[in-house]
Amino acid sequence: MHLITKSALLVTSLLSLTACSEQTVSPNPLPNPTSAGTIQELMLNHIDPHADGVWNAVSTTVTAAGIDEKQPRTDDEWTAVKQHATALIEAASLLADTGRPVAATGVKSENPGIEESPEEIQKLITANPKMFTLYAQQLRVRAEEALAAIEAKNPTALVEIGGRIDETCEQCHKVFWYPNQFKSN
Repeated sequence: MHLITKSALLVTSLLSLTACSEQTVSPNPLPNPTSAGTIQELMLNHIDPHADGVWNAVSTTVTAAGIDEKQPRTDDEWTAVKQHATALIEAASLLADTGRPVAATGVKSENPGIEESPEEIQKLITANPKMFTLYAQQLRVRAEEALAAIEAKNPTALVEIGGRIDETCEQCHKVFWYPNQFKSN
């Protein structure tokens, strides 16, 4: 009996070691917004691409050849747009974290003269964190509205809500990224 118990323990130990040594690796991991350490990283890697995925889902282009109406038509196309809206909701929630720095140390403005430096943007957010959080929350609400339009497969509503998403982003940028652009001299 004692030998059977030792054998069972040995087999259990070997199975445990084997299970611990195996690793599950996803072939195409999706970017994780929680890994974005700064507002700039969150914007560039998550908010902008997913907002674009919602905005660009429906469009009308007029050319000499005629009118091109673009909109999701298949379940797969609607699912792809839904993934953008869902990711935008999550990223907007993370944007509301006022403890997140604007940019990494030493990063410079990509558009000097148009937008403030990361240090100045940080000062503006620090001076008015409630306003910044309000815009982030409003972005989340707009993305949730887009998700509802997507679930209803309503391209007309999606275009309208896409405009509201753009308006929310622009309002925030006017306050924190390029406030001096709109001041009269």
